Amino acid sequence: MRIGKLTDEQLESLVLSRLPQLSSKTLSGAGIGADCAWLKTGENLLVTSSDPITAGGSESGTLAIHVSCNDIAACGIQPTGILIVIIAPPSATEDEIVSIVDQASREAGKLGVDIVGGHTEVSDCVNRFVVISTAFGVVEKGTPVPLGHAKPGDKLIITKTAAIEGSFIAANEHSDKLAGKIPDEYIEEAKTYGELISVVKEGTILGPLPSSDTSSTFEGFPRSCVNLMHDVTEGGVEGAAFEMADFSKTGVTLDQRLVPFTDCSKAICDALKLDPFRLISSGALMIASPEPDKVIKALEEQGIRATVIGEFTEASEGAKTIGLDGITRPMPAPSADEIYKI
Repeated sequence: MRIGKLTDEQLESLVLSRLPQLSSKTLSGAGIGADCAWLKTGENLLVTSSDPITAGGSESGTLAIHVSCNDIAACGIQPTGILIVIIAPPSATEDEIVSIVDQASREAGKLGVDIVGGHTEVSDCVNRFVVISTAFGVVEKGTPVPLGHAKPGDKLIITKTAAIEGSFIAANEHSDKLAGKIPDEYIEEAKTYGELISVVKEGTILGPLPSSDTSSTFEGFPRSCVNLMHDVTEGGVEGAAFEMADFSKTGVTLDQRLVPFTDCSKAICDALKLDPFRLISSGALMIASPEPDKVIKALEEQGIRATVIGEFTEASEGAKTIGLDGITRPMPAPSADEIYKI
């Protein structure tokens, strides 16, 4: 099998279709395009998500915190706790384990998230570090929550810029392949992108922001002004847009000409021959909202850039991409992330 996440078809046939039916305590399980599960806990809701870091290298501890906390934030919820599992190869040193734990502790502290447990072991089943994190947060009664799926007519919005995490990994783990191909200052700039990988701030700004439509609720909870949010991980912005539409049973049109990138990320992708639209992009949050002006205003007031890059359409229109050349083409389903080409 190829390296990377399973295709959507494989995930459905090999995993999701074989899971037991959910009990009445679970409102929603994770699925394609939705990374979190929602569970009833009395009058409140518990939201949880789990993710592995397999290509993070020396920054695996940093990325492990953000990748799961971002999923919780994409539900519009402040993450409160996290579990971390560290599996180290036999070649690992104690200093490397300490580094990963210190990174995770530092980033958790920044987010105000408690590391409440986990597991650490050395195993010859791996040849590099694998770090798995499971984050959770609580929705208190009366707090607005996203509808849970995009609707035709919703605008597709992205925060910050695309290719943030891919640029960060490339600069930290593959600087030798970039040396002489791009300016040294771009490599140093990308190494700082770890500071941009969290979407907790934007997610928790938008989640509680009430919708102008007060006619519908989710399990008795009022509606947020966003219908669906998704952090941009493996598969990049096109993969995230496809998954959001697939989960919501809608179409989507993404305009590549509108997707924002830093000059640094563009240079890295050009030098390594990576497709920037398919490169892992934690740090960017994708948002489906019928109230884009309200969303953008709320984010920009807090110093967060937000850009409309497309629109959700009727399911019959399918997933489409408007290329840099202005030509509209079918959008391929997510495949192995570009980062694995390095």
